[in-house]
Amino acid sequence: MGLPDFLHKLEDEPEDPESIPYSTLSELSGIGRSEAQELAEFLSFWNHERVREFYARLTSLIESDLQMEFDAVFIEGLESEDATTRSLSLAGLGESTDPSLLRHLLRLLRNDEADDVRIAAALGLARMATLAHEGKIPARQAVDLQAALTECFNDELESSGVRRRALEALAVFQGEAIEAFIEIGYESGQEGDGDEEDNEMRQSAIHAMGRNCNPRWIEFILIELDADDPSCRFEAATALGQIGNEEHLGNLLELMDDQDIEVQTAAVRAMGFIGGTEAQRTLRNLLTSTEPAVVEAARDSLRYIEIEDMTMFDEKPETKKQVAETSEPFLPEDEENLYLDDTDLEAQGFFSPGERDTSLDWVGDDEDWEEDPLTITDDDLGPNDGSDQRER
Repeated sequence: MGLPDFLHKLEDEPEDPESIPYSTLSELSGIGRSEAQELAEFLSFWNHERVREFYARLTSLIESDLQMEFDAVFIEGLESEDATTRSLSLAGLGESTDPSLLRHLLRLLRNDEADDVRIAAALGLARMATLAHEGKIPARQAVDLQAALTECFNDELESSGVRRRALEALAVFQGEAIEAFIEIGYESGQEGDGDEEDNEMRQSAIHAMGRNCNPRWIEFILIELDADDPSCRFEAATALGQIGNEEHLGNLLELMDDQDIEVQTAAVRAMGFIGGTEAQRTLRNLLTSTEPAVVEAARDSLRYIEIEDMTMFDEKPETKKQVAETSEPFLPEDEENLYLDDTDLEAQGFFSPGERDTSLDWVGDDEDWEEDPLTITDDDLGPNDGSDQRER
């Protein structure tokens, strides 16, 4: 099928996106840029409500089937005049790791008039920041990304929602400046009037601590595990999974008594991120929980630990040839180097004859060897010393 057949089927359907079968929508999966542009021209004749429903159904489809891919369609949706369609398109690109998406996200963050679109763009840039941190984005683009996020966070005229998402994205970068931004966000959330915006900035700062992965944040995170707001406890549990180690499993286990089930499941997933034998034992015990969500999270975490443990074998040689290529021979194979001098032996970790202890070496004549008091003879051993010793 493909785009032509999809458009042909639409001609026979009522003007209602919900009447389009999901099997028909799936035919748009993997279409190229030119076909996506043709589709966008076709959709331009629809009203905004119908276009929104169309993009919403595409987003729903990729959530239910990870094999579906509509990146080209969603990128065209970023150019829509309708802000809701742009937001839906950004949501549809939520799992995309295409570096070319970076310029679209930066443009929307800086210039889009809709607050929701700028927030969605900042969330997408958090993913791009992770790619930059992993070296999967050119260095120059990574610099531009960090600069744009910094400018956004420092812009006091920008909405709190956009600024806090920019902080979360920035946190993956390292350095004193980034740590200062996290502190500013955290302190503003604590020192504010306790309104919703202040509390959300505090949540984002805790989230940023986890992404930053600096052990200095652990003392703050442990405090937030007892916060009054369950959202802060949720973020603290998640952050502790990113920074903590086995000694913090007890702190996470205490959250199994939390009244908020999402806090409990966040703690269970954090145990999986920490990993280790003790974490596996704790997670297996949680499989007997009366909370289905906890049991499901424990199973997911155990699978995650198992997958992480298996990655240690990924880079091991698989053939004898690879083993031979990666191992170092004990001695060179060429005949002229079979006999090494003292310097070569020392380089390989052996002591040269001139450095070993010679205090007990025999220095007399060969015929006097048996007269040496340190020489052990058969008479010294006696009749039974050389026999089986099991009867002792």
